[in-house]
Amino acid sequence: MSPLKIKPGKKPARLKPANAYPARDPRLEDTSTHPFPLRNALNPTASDEGSTFPMLAVITAPPQFLGERLKPLELKRYAAALPEPGDPASESVRVAYSSPRGGTLDSPVDQNDSVAPPLPRAYGRVWEKGYPVAAEKPGLVDMLRPMLEPSLLTKETAAWVLPYPLRGHQVDAVNALMGNDIFFLADDPGTGKSVAACVALASKIQSGMVRRALFITSVSGLRTAAQTLRHWAPGMLVTAVRESSDQRALDWEIPAHIYLVDYATLTNDIEQEVLPNHLWDFDLILIDEVQTSGLGIQKFPGALQQLSSSIRWVLAGALPQEAEDWISLFSFLTPDQVSGTAGITLPDLRKRFKPYVLRRTKAELGRNLPQRTRQEIWVELDASHRKFYEEALAESRFTLNQLGDALTPTHIDANVDRVKQAITFEGEKLDGAKIRALVDLMEQISASGSKAVIFTHFRENGLERLQPVLEPYGVLRLDKETPEDKRLKILDAFRSQSHWHALLIEVGTRTGDEPLVEASYIIHVDHSWNPGVRLRAELRLHPAIFRAVAVHVYELWVADTIEEKIYMLLRERGLLPAEIPEDTSPVDVEEKITKEEWLQRILEIPVGEEPRRVAVAKPSGSGVLPGTSVLREKLSALSPDTLMAAVETFIKALGYPEVEPLDDPDEEGGYLLAWRQAEGIVERILVRCIRVSGNVGVAKGRALLKAMQTRGDCVGAYLVTTSDFTASLKTFADESGGDLALVSGTELYRHLHILGQF
Repeated sequence: MSPLKIKPGKKPARLKPANAYPARDPRLEDTSTHPFPLRNALNPTASDEGSTFPMLAVITAPPQFLGERLKPLELKRYAAALPEPGDPASESVRVAYSSPRGGTLDSPVDQNDSVAPPLPRAYGRVWEKGYPVAAEKPGLVDMLRPMLEPSLLTKETAAWVLPYPLRGHQVDAVNALMGNDIFFLADDPGTGKSVAACVALASKIQSGMVRRALFITSVSGLRTAAQTLRHWAPGMLVTAVRESSDQRALDWEIPAHIYLVDYATLTNDIEQEVLPNHLWDFDLILIDEVQTSGLGIQKFPGALQQLSSSIRWVLAGALPQEAEDWISLFSFLTPDQVSGTAGITLPDLRKRFKPYVLRRTKAELGRNLPQRTRQEIWVELDASHRKFYEEALAESRFTLNQLGDALTPTHIDANVDRVKQAITFEGEKLDGAKIRALVDLMEQISASGSKAVIFTHFRENGLERLQPVLEPYGVLRLDKETPEDKRLKILDAFRSQSHWHALLIEVGTRTGDEPLVEASYIIHVDHSWNPGVRLRAELRLHPAIFRAVAVHVYELWVADTIEEKIYMLLRERGLLPAEIPEDTSPVDVEEKITKEEWLQRILEIPVGEEPRRVAVAKPSGSGVLPGTSVLREKLSALSPDTLMAAVETFIKALGYPEVEPLDDPDEEGGYLLAWRQAEGIVERILVRCIRVSGNVGVAKGRALLKAMQTRGDCVGAYLVTTSDFTASLKTFADESGGDLALVSGTELYRHLHILGQF
């Protein structure tokens, strides 16, 4: 196998010899399960039912071992205790068969008829007196089963078990993980590193090296991780730790091969002893979707340092950019290597940890990646947001039912759009399950230095509210009413200036004839049910005749809402975007869902009775941030030094790690100079903070741009205020071609709130 390069231009670091297919003549030691057939004696055979083969899968252990904690490395002791044929005790031994089909091995998990990936449990659950109780607990046989199934590391059997062949760079990633107990895989988002990690994890369990693993991801990544494990770690018992504290305590206690949990839940369960300390011992900890900025990395080391594991893997979309972030990351991965790093430079840290790191960009992988991949990210509403959604849905049902014979498709579209907006945002909050998933994606994409286009169908509850959410990543926006000359300036700025990572577009907006190859990621926040609309928007950016880059498309969906019902109907009819030609016109699909199906299958309006009317509560304030007047008072109450320190924190969160005051702050504010360095180029911005009670006018914007131009060393300027801006100043900033960015008091407070400053 060719050496793996950590980064272009650097000396390649060789990894251990390959263990995963298609390595030449792999030699895998068979686990002794005498007197049963060895793994290499189980010959695949075709059947009339498709790609299946019989496989010895389940063995019931002798009575003396029932209930004993599994110790896979002592399989020979279990085998020696099995009775000989003819022995009366042999009746306690049971053999069963299983037929896997492309990574869909059955396991005792909670199933439902939804299309969203289910969050599994390795056991059945019943309720007794209002408390969850385990039923059908996995026993020793269930825990041994993966070791008796075909190995994922051999070419002959992997083709029968995995849903698709691994790509070459994924095989290299599997080898790297299998060969290193401590490893940091930092490939670009969308390159399949989570798939490789799941295959490596399953292989570790099959080999007996891991009996109890912990898989940590974000809340928005739970269902995606569960689906990846189901298909790429087939046959493993997985428990997603969730719901109430009583339920989570039960989840942790019942045996499983893999425990899936989000960062916040794990931290809480450790601190509140929901996860008792006698269960803190894991053989492997895998952390996915790690944010490589200081804000993201600080999420987990404290709680995780209390857990024990000999194998630790971390996945991220980019390398850390600051020395303290490297130290924070590797204080978890390999604490003994972190000692003595105080004051060490970033290049020296990269050199020290190079043996543990594999980083590959989309550009480096090139033709190894498909031209276009599509990934659905399923999230779920929390209790408060679900109440708001259900109220909006009930009100729309009532409205449509009252129309009677006057009901038209236009009425249905308007009410469905209203409900969709209630799914994305909860009331006046700049928050929601989709918003958190979007932020998680943009953290990874921007950290990797890549760019993304974000599509929305709505103006007020789309563009206007998503823009401040995406501000930390450098966002530009286009809508249908953007003048052509301004549109061209915005597109040129997005293409040429590296600090713009997000382009927010209203669906239907023209983007010109030139492909937008700079954006290798597309995110649909809210989407038309008509797949032709989505495909047409994507093709405008990346025409089929010009595919110079590998494009990864994300679609955000919310489980247990009308979005899931729409998805289910489209799937039944083969109308998902991945299932129809890319050049499908929206007109070809628009009549595929009838009015009756909208009313009965999607909106579920009762036939023959009037739906209950629910008045949607009018929220006061945002529910998260204080009202505008209170917010301004809070910011105005800060001392000049504290305010400028808060602005400095905000600017660093935007991606400018170096910030220098240009003057002593006074009651009105002050100036800052911020900069960052990438590939030897220094990018500077001028920042002006103004503390006022009224709105800031256009004169302040002109003065700041003039000051920036006078300096001659800045690529742009940020005007930050504790209040807001006049309409004329907002227009002036929009027409500056990206040279002037405005940050209102609301946006400043929100981001400082996220950073923990308020």
